[in-house]
Amino acid sequence: MKRRTFIAGCAAGGLAMAVKAQPNDFKITIARKDRSAACTSGYLAVNGEIIAYTLEKPWLGNKPLISSIPDGVYGGTLRYDHADKWRIELTGVPGRGNVQIHTGNTPDDTEGCILIGLRLGSDYCSVQDSKKAYEALRIKFYGSANPTSTPNRSIQVTVQS
Repeated sequence: MKRRTFIAGCAAGGLAMAVKAQPNDFKITIARKDRSAACTSGYLAVNGEIIAYTLEKPWLGNKPLISSIPDGVYGGTLRYDHADKWRIELTGVPGRGNVQIHTGNTPDDTEGCILIGLRLGSDYCSVQDSKKAYEALRIKFYGSANPTSTPNRSIQVTVQS
């Protein structure tokens, strides 16, 4: 597959996309830009602002634990039962469960979830500064680095190639 050029500095200030969200909506767009036999990579935007790169397993027919998920629009729920104390889990993924957005650096760090990072490796199959990107996503959701409550927001995750 032909490699696509990624947007430089996406997390540093972001590029606006032409999507307007309602004040209480939390809309995540995962835009896949490169697919190979080793991985799937792209970027993540929140309410139209690009904040991170994404990394997933390669497409292997949506097989649980070893494949990226199909393109689609999914709901999202919050989970607080992991060591990182906060995750967004996608709901309604056909034939799949426990698909989450979380930290990691290579496809070996996921079993079909979506990893995020501030920088994409030159191989297009790794991300760096994953914890910083994850914290940026958390701040975007809560509006604070130290939230005292959970906002009443719907979560929608659009995954597209």
